[in-house]
Amino acid sequence: MKWEDRISSYVRITGFPRSLFISEDGRVVGTWIMGNDYRVKSGYYGGYPAGYLRRIAALFPDRKRVLHVFSGQVDLTAMPGDTVDSNPAMNPTWVADAHDLSTVPLSTYDLVLADPPYSVEDAERYQTTMVQRNVVMRSLAAGMSADARVVWLDQVLPMYRKDEWSIEAVIGMVKSTNHRFRVTTIFRRLPQQVGTIAGCRKESVQRADEGSPQPDLELCLSGGNVPK
Repeated sequence: MKWEDRISSYVRITGFPRSLFISEDGRVVGTWIMGNDYRVKSGYYGGYPAGYLRRIAALFPDRKRVLHVFSGQVDLTAMPGDTVDSNPAMNPTWVADAHDLSTVPLSTYDLVLADPPYSVEDAERYQTTMVQRNVVMRSLAAGMSADARVVWLDQVLPMYRKDEWSIEAVIGMVKSTNHRFRVTTIFRRLPQQVGTIAGCRKESVQRADEGSPQPDLELCLSGGNVPK
């Protein structure tokens, strides 16, 4: 399904104005103004704002299996799917820390939604440690299939590896006055690129999630792929 079709689906299903556009670089950009509806159906601190899941569902009418990471008490009537949470009291499908999702069959899901704690203060409200976003993205990449998507709602862009993920959409989200701005980033899992031993050489490679070149990584001369 092409992004132009997804945007048309969004307008048709939600009835909202066309607020998403395809930029010249091929990425989808836009802004969602959520309004002053403060309701969170579950009443759970940090739950998705009213209407958010409906918008995501309208963008992905072709979804097959959905997984909610950092699920808390997510509204599964708005977006049915399985759940992952480190707190067993939330009755998740999978009890797991998002930093290590090796026990979760990620390859069976084509859409993953994530809404982590945004700050140390938020993490304290959940009685957990602050999320290492880059570690979570690596954990997701380790198990997810090619072309599966991650819809990540946050106040920052999580660090990620460019040989694992491509950014397909960046959507600003505004609620109303005195509320934090947030951004929905939609990532697509790239196919794993496995290079051959022949034609590879050692070279420093700049990674998207690290601030300095990493030495002694094998860089394949055919396509410039880093072998797994």
